[in-house]
Amino acid sequence: MHSSPLSDSAKTSEPITSLNSKPKSRDELRTDLHLASTPDRQTPGREDDSENPERIRAVPIHQRPDLLVPCADLVNSEWQRSQAARVHSLQKSCSEFPVCLVLLQGHAGSETLIGHARLSRVVGHGGSLFVESVVVSRAERGKGYGRTLMEEAECYAKRRGFRRLHLTTHDKQHFYAHLGYVLSTPVQSSGAVMALVPANMLLRLSKLPDEESGGHLVVQTLTETPYRDAKGTPIFWMHKDI
Repeated sequence: MHSSPLSDSAKTSEPITSLNSKPKSRDELRTDLHLASTPDRQTPGREDDSENPERIRAVPIHQRPDLLVPCADLVNSEWQRSQAARVHSLQKSCSEFPVCLVLLQGHAGSETLIGHARLSRVVGHGGSLFVESVVVSRAERGKGYGRTLMEEAECYAKRRGFRRLHLTTHDKQHFYAHLGYVLSTPVQSSGAVMALVPANMLLRLSKLPDEESGGHLVVQTLTETPYRDAKGTPIFWMHKDI
């Protein structure tokens, strides 16, 4: 299960919990880094990499097939699968979703691969996307790149006309709250598994059984949640309007 109780990632235990970074303020990030977002198509007049070799940008991986294997290794460093299976999953990235974004820094052709995030549509919510498989390279953690990756994902989603992002996390709820995410209820992503599960069944399967909660109502807060993933691990549902 991925970042939701019945998503395809659930089978590979890929929650959104790999942002072991020390959050920086927006001003600090924009002062230290020249952030630039790469849309699905080349933007006329876009700054050439040679002018700013340290530029950071998020690029759909289907625009950079040369990064499929390095990105597979990056994601596998957190959630182990065979390299072939991971590459196959990344190859599904397309402009019509799901989109796998890779966070890159440096001159074209010699970039450093910093992070990855996947965006999928939300069933029944045309203006929403589901963020999952968020991971930052272990060598680059603690430098604010987790925040940068999420901001780039937001920018990409807004450029594509979406206005809300959903996600789940096992233990980074405070990090996401700091980025403006609020507690939410389960939704269905368009992942191969979740798309087949009715919303009411998703709610039933993701809630903590009454006998385990001691018979009292458990309300989702930043420290307690009534929701569980397929393995029974507590999971927090969150969303942000962008």
